[in-house]
Amino acid sequence: MASLTKVLATTTTAMLLYDQGLLDLDRKLSDPSMLGPGFANHGKQEITVRNLMLHNAGYPPDPVPGYETPAFGCPDTSRYHPRLTFSCMPKIYSSVLVQTLQNPVGAVYVYSDLSMITAALAFGRIIKDHNLIQYSDLLPECINTLKGQPSEVTCYYEAFVNSQVARKLGMARSGFLLERSRYPSAAPTWNDTIYRHEVMQGVVSDDNAYASGGYAGHAGFWSTTTDTYLLAKTLMFGNTYIKRSTVEMFTKIANVTQSSRALGWDTNNYQMNTYRGCASLSPKTYTHLGYTGTENCNDPERQLITILLTNRVYPNKTLTAPLIHELRQAFNTAVQQTYDAGTYTVEIEESVH
Repeated sequence: MASLTKVLATTTTAMLLYDQGLLDLDRKLSDPSMLGPGFANHGKQEITVRNLMLHNAGYPPDPVPGYETPAFGCPDTSRYHPRLTFSCMPKIYSSVLVQTLQNPVGAVYVYSDLSMITAALAFGRIIKDHNLIQYSDLLPECINTLKGQPSEVTCYYEAFVNSQVARKLGMARSGFLLERSRYPSAAPTWNDTIYRHEVMQGVVSDDNAYASGGYAGHAGFWSTTTDTYLLAKTLMFGNTYIKRSTVEMFTKIANVTQSSRALGWDTNNYQMNTYRGCASLSPKTYTHLGYTGTENCNDPERQLITILLTNRVYPNKTLTAPLIHELRQAFNTAVQQTYDAGTYTVEIEESVH
């Protein structure tokens, strides 16, 4: 699902923790209950959870050097086919603590994978400290590699998403780290000639998430159209899973003078969203895109949900960026016009993305 991971997994986790009174959006990441004093350097001592969710923490877009590069030095980078392993997580965790900023905290919006990478680690700490999952829910490969180290919080984040989001909502074909037996049913992504030296299928396409063990707060979640709809429907129409007031707070544009972002989610705000992948759906539509061609738009005015899972990156990830923008807008405009006309049928054809 690429960057839809940021909303389906990480933002949903934030909503659930907020509902339980365990997440203060204005708590600083340097708080002992979050990432601790080791995070308070290079100006980061003022970063709050809210800054991460609004992408105005001051971070650059991506870690530099990338976790997959020889310059970063993950143990498996030297392999021609690097394994999917958690062996680099201690180094990645340490790099988050000493990460530098490119802007003052809160000053400017910069869409940043680092924000959600950091958020997932902080949320994992809350999940671990408050015993929100069963130890048996932890992925053995993860906890066996990282147990006793600060980076073990990534294991708790993964277990929470799988147990409290995917399984709780009946999303039977969703979660992190696709089972190998299901690789053939997954949409292949690009032909990686630099890092993994193969056409990727069944594993996360994002390099930083792959080096992290196959997932992170910004990428690595797997789902289908029908499973994604289960979560989108829960947010749109409500039940006891997440409070209505929490959904409204997380999906409402936060600062129209700075960006179109809500908390984790983006919005289709006509003034600030110049990409407007949701096209003619209402400005209150909360949405997110994924690099591989995924998109989810949720229009609360129409109570209309659209899910578009395309595979624009196969086999070359650089060729179709303008075309996917046109496709997204044409798709959502067609759905909006058909929906408003009041006559439509529904057909579903799905693969795992």
